[in-house]
Amino acid sequence: MKEILNNYVEHSFGELKQAEFKFKQFEYNYKKYFPEDKNAFVLDVGIGSGEMLSCMKKWGYVNYLGIDVSSSTVNFCKSQDLNCLLVQNATEWLNNHKEKFSLITVIDVLEHIPKQETILFLKAIKERMKKRGILLLQVPNLQAPDGQLHRYNDFTHEIGYVEHSLQQVIMAAGFDNVKFYGFETFEYPRWKRIIKIFRWVFWKCITFARLINGNLHPKILHPVFFVVAMKD
Repeated sequence: MKEILNNYVEHSFGELKQAEFKFKQFEYNYKKYFPEDKNAFVLDVGIGSGEMLSCMKKWGYVNYLGIDVSSSTVNFCKSQDLNCLLVQNATEWLNNHKEKFSLITVIDVLEHIPKQETILFLKAIKERMKKRGILLLQVPNLQAPDGQLHRYNDFTHEIGYVEHSLQQVIMAAGFDNVKFYGFETFEYPRWKRIIKIFRWVFWKCITFARLINGNLHPKILHPVFFVVAMKD
């Protein structure tokens, strides 16, 4: 794994640049959950190519920070003038850090963490959140049609999640106020609204097929979904 993680940007993203489409997607899906106070402390765990950090900076948050275990991603994000740190172990850093965060994002990270470490990782995140703080946690959706494409697209993925299994680990970590949403990719431009109509029909067919087979038929069928959890 270390050989991949040390060159993660090059090996996983193909080129040294940010995916600009993610800026609009993150704004559409996540900006509404961010605190009104631009001086609030916000944290991104597992920064990738830094799109979430760029959004935090663009949206005016002065006290934003990202952490990652990959020297490749941290070096790239620093080259983009983004505030981030290389850590040896994210759970240990969270447990040893003193600052409390109003919002923490964990975007496409949890699927990389081994089962035996998952709940400890989430507990450490909860400990670093302020009261009424928000956790935004995004993972590939294994209950979606062709969910295996995301699950096995990255060799460093350790596990896949459906809504029920993700709820299990979130609640085991001590979160009670939890809501699930599909991550919307087709929010722009106008012609993509037509795709959403065809997608709705396709999802209805999938749900019906699962129903008549006596299978589970969860409602969220987006390829990626996310949790909004509040610390009480």
